[in-house]
Amino acid sequence: MALTVNTKVRIQRDETRHPSRGTWPRFRGKAGTIIEVNRARKGATEYGVSFTKARRTDAWFKSYELAVIR
Repeated sequence: MALTVNTKVRIQRDETRHPSRGTWPRFRGKAGTIIEVNRARKGATEYGVSFTKARRTDAWFKSYELAVIR
């Protein structure tokens, strides 16, 4: 399934390939909704995720950090 606006996701990634650092542990395992997609800059597309019903971005993630909730 494609990562688009309004897709429900869980924050998770392969931590052997991408070790956790910084604020990552705070978001591990949380569920949220993609509310923004940033394709403007060079490199990987980033996805703005909200963990509340408010329509504001709480954090930005790359596709390998997100798993779609079905």
